[in-house]
Amino acid sequence: MRSIRCVAAFILSFVFIQWMAFAQSPNYKHIGHTGEIQDERGNKLGKVTKDQIILDNKGKKIAFIDNQGNLVDAQTNQKLGRIGKDGKTYYNAAGQVELTVKDNGKTCDVLDAKGNKIGNVHSSLKGSACALVCFQERHLKKPNQQKP
Repeated sequence: MRSIRCVAAFILSFVFIQWMAFAQSPNYKHIGHTGEIQDERGNKLGKVTKDQIILDNKGKKIAFIDNQGNLVDAQTNQKLGRIGKDGKTYYNAAGQVELTVKDNGKTCDVLDAKGNKIGNVHSSLKGSACALVCFQERHLKKPNQQKP
């Protein structure tokens, strides 16, 4: 009976650890070598084209990276931020560091401003890592609410 309790406790602790690991990185994103953007479960969120255009999962243009390294909202033409001169730092529109990229060879880790890993990107597209900003919750557009 005691061994059954030990096994049950082990299984519960393993499940809890897995749950905690998942809960700490719910916004993990990946940009593959083809430019496809996926979430932590492999769901396609969008794509970065060779022309630095960011598309949602339906193929609609939502943003682009202009020739000065600015991430620009395609609907409002509003500047969301810019890529730093080092090519590894992304600043938001207020000039604060939002993302950094750490090169690991074929892939690069994408870190938030606090240094937490929030995704990865194929090294050939590390300049497009800022596209992940378009898929962060605070940048997703909310539907307009009509007033009664």
